[in-house]
Amino acid sequence: MTENGAKAQLYRYKLLGVAVAVLFSLALILGLHSGKVCAVIVNGKIIAYAENESTVNKTIETLAAQKTKQLDQEVIPEAGMELKTVKSAKTPLNEKNLTQVLADKVNFVTKGTVVEIDGKPQLTFNNRQTTDKFFNQLKEKYTTGENCELSFEENINITDKQVNIKNLDTIENALHLAENGKGEPEIHIVSEGDTLWDLARDNDLTVEQLDKLNPGITENLQLGQEIKVSGSAPLFTVLSSYEITEKETIPFTTIYRQDSSMALGTTKSVQEGRQGAKNVTYQVLAENGRITGKTEIKEEILKEPVSRIVKKGTKFVLSSRGGGLIWPVAGSITSRYGSRWGGTHSGIDIASGYGTSIRAAGPGRVTTAGWGGGYGRTVVVSHGNGIYTRYAHMSSIAVSTGQYVDRGQFIGRVGTSGNSTGPHLHFEVVRNGVTSDPLRFL
Repeated sequence: MTENGAKAQLYRYKLLGVAVAVLFSLALILGLHSGKVCAVIVNGKIIAYAENESTVNKTIETLAAQKTKQLDQEVIPEAGMELKTVKSAKTPLNEKNLTQVLADKVNFVTKGTVVEIDGKPQLTFNNRQTTDKFFNQLKEKYTTGENCELSFEENINITDKQVNIKNLDTIENALHLAENGKGEPEIHIVSEGDTLWDLARDNDLTVEQLDKLNPGITENLQLGQEIKVSGSAPLFTVLSSYEITEKETIPFTTIYRQDSSMALGTTKSVQEGRQGAKNVTYQVLAENGRITGKTEIKEEILKEPVSRIVKKGTKFVLSSRGGGLIWPVAGSITSRYGSRWGGTHSGIDIASGYGTSIRAAGPGRVTTAGWGGGYGRTVVVSHGNGIYTRYAHMSSIAVSTGQYVDRGQFIGRVGTSGNSTGPHLHFEVVRNGVTSDPLRFL
């Protein structure tokens, strides 16, 4: 054999040896893992393959210990995870990947506290202490005024049970849910013509439900205003009852004193008014901070108000044409003052519809209000300085003797009482006991 032939044969032997080694290694690997792989099963599904059960249990224990430390209370894996040795060509996960898969797919539980609202679980805390802290902070938000008492409109039940740590709420998140509810709301932008009733109807809501979605909303909607028309209302309705004391002003009154020395229609202020002050205590009812009722329960006067006093002139001066009298009723004159039927007609007759309103021709005091013989139902008003006006044949009288009336004040209605041939007002002006033609002064 030549030297080159020997080298070629040696080379072939080396290649054969390498091939045998590779095949042996592959067979060894297949042999090692075929039938010796640990399948991790959760809820009936394989989530990972590990070298053996010991590796899985060790990883689970490490994860539980980490979560226990983070939560500062015992955390364990949820029951239901199954480990099974299976024949598989799958390559087992390394430690890092196995840890990631188990942390993501395996549920860990702890003894927590669940808050049920009207029978539905809504919040989950890690323990009672955290739950109490949450409720204390929620109540603190709505605690105000004096003698504040808080309660919840909903039925709240708190129980301790095993919970998934992924469902645990922080106090901050729970406070947000308490005020805003769960789920993303749908927003409506108010346009011209929108009303709360229309928005409620169009979104299959009641006005009360719309009010809960938008605490503080009023019927006075503004263009461009954002209104929640879907989504969750606050989880809780916190009812509060408290007392508040507010300083308020007491308005002064104005007292008018008649002065016969001053001309009619003139006034003179003789004392300026000053507002008073008082402390008023109210009992307030509120829902989630929005006031729904307010009742006064106590009042303390700090400073009495001072009335304004005004003198009001009542001196009536009668003069011709526009001398202070107005027409007592609208209508046409059917009989004038003066000679009539062989006698003297002491006033004027103003025809008007039955029941038409009669007004005082000038200010003064009523001296007669009742039956006046042939005058029928009659009112006489004294205007001072010996001047009187008489209103006769009325169907009804609206004033009484001694009453003060203003110019233009309603005193009764047109009628046909007494000696009358039809509905009209007989109107007289009397000066110092003598009648005068009313037309001179109207």
